[in-house]
Amino acid sequence: MKKINQVDFSHFKNNEHGQFHTVVKSELIAETPAKLGVIKFFQSYADAVVAELASIEVEQGSQHTKTIEDSDLFRDQLYRSFVLNIKSGLLSYEPEVQNAANRIQRIIDQVGDMRKQAYNLESESLTSFTNQLMNNYAADIALCNATVLLQKLDEANKSFIADFGTRSAEVSTRISGDVRAARVVVDEIFKNICNVTNAMVLLNGEADYSTFIDKVNYQIDYYKNTINIRRSAAKPKTDSTNTPA
Repeated sequence: MKKINQVDFSHFKNNEHGQFHTVVKSELIAETPAKLGVIKFFQSYADAVVAELASIEVEQGSQHTKTIEDSDLFRDQLYRSFVLNIKSGLLSYEPEVQNAANRIQRIIDQVGDMRKQAYNLESESLTSFTNQLMNNYAADIALCNATVLLQKLDEANKSFIADFGTRSAEVSTRISGDVRAARVVVDEIFKNICNVTNAMVLLNGEADYSTFIDKVNYQIDYYKNTINIRRSAAKPKTDSTNTPA
């Protein structure tokens, strides 16, 4: 039974994300939303895609965009490093370190994946996260040898907030340039469209939905391959001249 495949948009660049949803919107129009049973979601989806494309234009037009992207990437890397540090504490041979890591891991689990949130929400979540750990779990953090890393994460988040505030002031007279917030809206509606389409296939068979599903899955596979190629190219290559004979 055909269905629209799952896709993780977190690795899509902004332009790739906008292009993907622009194509899907066109395919929806071609197949007609009424035929696919998604007319309830189509207009809000189309409007959200237009809003995202406009936000991307604002991002690209801001001289501070690169600074924001770099700041966000840096704090994400520090957060991942912090999480990995705590996970290593869970495997410690020392019971007190294991117990401390377990208490911190519960806080991490409560927070969830902040990287998928809009910039402002991620900033607020990280601020609350670092404050809670520094104020209430300092001893546990120290046992896990993560005090310096947590301080660096807090500093990186504050730096991002400052950079984002500078960019926001620059574009205050224009439409919002928070592309991540726009992407969240588009992705949520797209998820609803996929769920409804897949359900309609179960109810009515594939005939009316097959073409749309094939075209959407083609786009999903195309961008998955693009991302995989980009990841492979980013990996350091082994120097064959150092390989023993």
